[in-house]
Amino acid sequence: MNEPLKKTLVSNSLDQTSAIGVAIGQALQPSTLIGLVGSLGAGKTNLTQGIGEAIGALRTDVVSPTFTICVPHHGRIKMLHLDAYRIKDGSEVDELALDEELEEGAAVVVEWADLIERYLPEIDVMIMIEAVSETQRQLEFEGRTEAGRQLIQTLPVMV
Repeated sequence: MNEPLKKTLVSNSLDQTSAIGVAIGQALQPSTLIGLVGSLGAGKTNLTQGIGEAIGALRTDVVSPTFTICVPHHGRIKMLHLDAYRIKDGSEVDELALDEELEEGAAVVVEWADLIERYLPEIDVMIMIEAVSETQRQLEFEGRTEAGRQLIQTLPVMV
């Protein structure tokens, strides 16, 4: 088993966090599962908006799906945006059929992935977002699979 590849990026603004998301979205391949971890307001949705924008979804359509749980976005690939904050147990995750979606080529971005990780298919890239200050964020990437490691290697050192 290969060791996870790790990389840390620092964002000094919402725009930079979004730009990191765009870089992820440009490198995003079908059937990739990205987990996002961070406190409320850390920037998970902003990062996902950048990812969505890069695949061709309308940025304004990518909002936190806290109450709808999972929202599909379409562009060069299908992206499912999942918010696990309100998921109570594994049966709710099973109902989403993420395994099948991934097999059919959808990319999946899961906010609050740490809350349901044991119910998810293998996470390719886990991203921990920490609010260092009101505007600065530290993003720690962990590529857990070959696809995840390849995605991380394409990311710029600075945005």
